[in-house]
Amino acid sequence: MDTVSRIRRQGFRKWYERQLIDSHLCFTTCLLCGLVVASCLEAVTLTRFDLPSLAMLALVAGSIVLGVWSWRRYLVVLERAERYGARSSCPACGAYARFEILASGVATEGPYLDPAATPLPQPWIRVKCRGCGEAWRMPE
Repeated sequence: MDTVSRIRRQGFRKWYERQLIDSHLCFTTCLLCGLVVASCLEAVTLTRFDLPSLAMLALVAGSIVLGVWSWRRYLVVLERAERYGARSSCPACGAYARFEILASGVATEGPYLDPAATPLPQPWIRVKCRGCGEAWRMPE
């Protein structure tokens, strides 16, 4: 499910909270994978290479793969949440997360996109404040 439909279904506050929880769970997973790698590498004995040592090395390899994946996911989810969160307040009246979604799309080029930093198209949402009626685009 994409970002816009999740925000419509859950509301912005719940969506934002869940994004932060998801990203920090990924961070915790990465941290725990690092601990598993450190403890397993300490337990491996290369002087006699037997089945328990091979199992420990397999566990190290799996923990490294899971740790790298969870670190990347942590960064992506947290960056997306912060990008939308930075523009979630009405620029006119300052109401936080009190908007309705008018339209959405994907920006492939524009003055706010840095092609060197973001190779993928960036989604945007056109929203209108429920309090004062001011419309703005997020993120920008």
